[in-house]
Amino acid sequence: MLNFFAAHPAEEFTLSDIAGRLDINLASAHALLAVLVDAGYASRHPRLRTFTLGPSVVALGTAALERHPAIDLARDAARDLSADLDLEVAVTAVAGDDIVFLARAGSHRARGIAVHVGQRVPLVPPLGAVFMAWADEQRIGDWLATVAGSGPRVDLAAVLTGVRARGYSVALELDVRRGLGDALTHLADAPFDAGLRGTIDDLVIELGRSEYQVADLDSRRTYDVSMIAAPVFGHDGEPVVALTLLGFEPGQTLARVCAHGERLRDAALVITKQTKGHIPR
Repeated sequence: MLNFFAAHPAEEFTLSDIAGRLDINLASAHALLAVLVDAGYASRHPRLRTFTLGPSVVALGTAALERHPAIDLARDAARDLSADLDLEVAVTAVAGDDIVFLARAGSHRARGIAVHVGQRVPLVPPLGAVFMAWADEQRIGDWLATVAGSGPRVDLAAVLTGVRARGYSVALELDVRRGLGDALTHLADAPFDAGLRGTIDDLVIELGRSEYQVADLDSRRTYDVSMIAAPVFGHDGEPVVALTLLGFEPGQTLARVCAHGERLRDAALVITKQTKGHIPR
């Protein structure tokens, strides 16, 4: 329920709206909301009888930022990068089996992914290469095993090698990627829609068979870039958050891709040093 509110921070919902979209019976939804409202994690409009996030969530968020200072610094860096590069910038992290969007800066572009704070995408190949490139062999093996039998056309191990060599990942704009972005936007409205989740699983598998993540950059071609992402490293040398550039115009040259990637990578490394993270070899 809190994730649902976080995905729609500017909206208010009736009890029936919430129960329907989250597939919870009315009695259970009412009981949950009563507890959240009493604790201040949700607010109820006295006249309209609608619900939204409450002020106590701010206290949790503030405490979380103190515990994870890289996120706060990444939000500041996202605003600076967006202003300097005239692109949308997102801050993401791994949460269980998902990648969650923690913050965004800049205006949404028609070609970019519609990013909402609180939005989640599954951490399955080829998604999450920027997080998996510096993982240990066991974790990488588990990540790659999630596409076993799907027959991807690309060498995902080579993709991870390319990400490590550059210090940032590059993903391309494809029809299937746009379809996945649309489906994830709808999922924020109906997070327990089984049919929609099945569609997303199919789209991710199809994306894994495509040349979505770039292994090696080629000076002889141009790129329709979907996103460029660079990691902020923690004390153990693994990525804790990622900065992601979105909203590129089509036909980016190698020089432009590298310039954006290196600018992003350097901003992420500054945060790594500020938070005393360990930069791996």
